[in-house]
Amino acid sequence: MKKVFLLVILICTCCLMHIKAQRNEVGISIGRANIIGDIGKTDYIEIFPMDRYRIPISLGVLYRYNLDNRQSLRLNLIYNRVYFDDEKASEDYRFKRKISGSNTIFETSVLFEYYFFDINDIKYSGSSPYIFAGVGGYGFYDRKYTINHTRAKNYDGSYRDPLNFQDFVTEENYKKSMKFDFNIPFGVGYKFKIKYDWLLSLEIGARYTFQDNLDYSSIKNKNITINIDPQLNNISTVDPKLKDEINRRNAKIIGKHQTGNTYKSNDWYLIWGINLTYTFGRPPCYCY
Repeated sequence: MKKVFLLVILICTCCLMHIKAQRNEVGISIGRANIIGDIGKTDYIEIFPMDRYRIPISLGVLYRYNLDNRQSLRLNLIYNRVYFDDEKASEDYRFKRKISGSNTIFETSVLFEYYFFDINDIKYSGSSPYIFAGVGGYGFYDRKYTINHTRAKNYDGSYRDPLNFQDFVTEENYKKSMKFDFNIPFGVGYKFKIKYDWLLSLEIGARYTFQDNLDYSSIKNKNITINIDPQLNNISTVDPKLKDEINRRNAKIIGKHQTGNTYKSNDWYLIWGINLTYTFGRPPCYCY
């Protein structure tokens, strides 16, 4: 009976020793995001904004569940705004191409974190480097293009037949639609316990995607619609030069949006920044 009583006392003592340890963390993340794709700069980390109007940003909220002193599970919800511009690239072929754009990426991910030193315990302060990896899902905007070939207009607004094989108007339009897929996030960080209940993390993470169109550089043919004015189409059947000019303009526009897969690989995007979290709750009782 004494042994049982002593065992109960020992277990309770262990639990009391850890009553101030924190199991849960909630917080926010803020940083920068950039694409590694086929348009724009090829830098892995974008440190500076392109200009005062195009500032890439990453904002998110997170929940962390501390399994023990060195292992955690984390849930992320992140909003990313990214920009890409060939004029900022160092490669000549990209600079001369002069394609640019932006995209929005919404991400949710579940990560496993491993810390190299005890950090999720009752210490008032401390720090540790860590690594993380997991699985994620994300949404981004894809584009569907429409190419319209119409007859030119007279001064009074009425349409007229072409005066020569180049005398017609070609317009390009697109609509955005949200597309969803999975990614593989992984990276490194350094976590500081700046106060008993508050922690700060510096982090950089990469996201490998299974898409090659985050920068709209690999538009599929099924996402391109070509419309030709019926009267213009009738004339092109008897005027080979007009028909060739229509095909040439189509090829030029389509080629501009199918420049992707330069390196025969899918797109990546990177996120770097800081996480600020508040801890609460206590971990399960465990003794050493």
